[in-house]
Amino acid sequence: MRRFLTAATCLTAALLMSPVMSPVPAHASAGSSTVERRTTKVRVTYPSAIRRGRPARFTFTVTRPDQIDDEALVLETDLPHGIVSKVRFVTKPRGAKCGAQKRNSAGNYGVYCVVRSLDYTKITMSFNVWLKSSYYGKFRASHYWAPVTLDYGGSIGDYLDEITRDDLIGRGWVKVR
Repeated sequence: MRRFLTAATCLTAALLMSPVMSPVPAHASAGSSTVERRTTKVRVTYPSAIRRGRPARFTFTVTRPDQIDDEALVLETDLPHGIVSKVRFVTKPRGAKCGAQKRNSAGNYGVYCVVRSLDYTKITMSFNVWLKSSYYGKFRASHYWAPVTLDYGGSIGDYLDEITRDDLIGRGWVKVR
């Protein structure tokens, strides 16, 4: 039985290696690639609950940003106005412009990062948010991302204005104990 399997394996390998039974289609040239392009994925992690006085850490992880054909990538989190005490970035991509707006176009507190160099296989942005000590209850954070190309050399505000409701990744509720 072992000889039969070995002979069958050798026969199958010989058929696959022959030029007549080539797995590459006849219309494909030697320089063409039949591998499908992978897409860019964005993942956001955040806590479900925090203690009062402790920070909430939000983390954006972008895999395969080098697949984006646009000029820049904008990552943004909207927090309710009036509850944020301070924001500190833990990690941010190289060459990125990151910051916070007290009032963005939606009237919320926005934490953003504009990444202009997309030559990486993975990008991570992480920041801590401290809330005012008088706040208790729940709050909702909305997370956005969008690849952006401007026809002119714009400022950071111009990139942030390109974010719309269609770019929403998701919303997360965080409970303050």
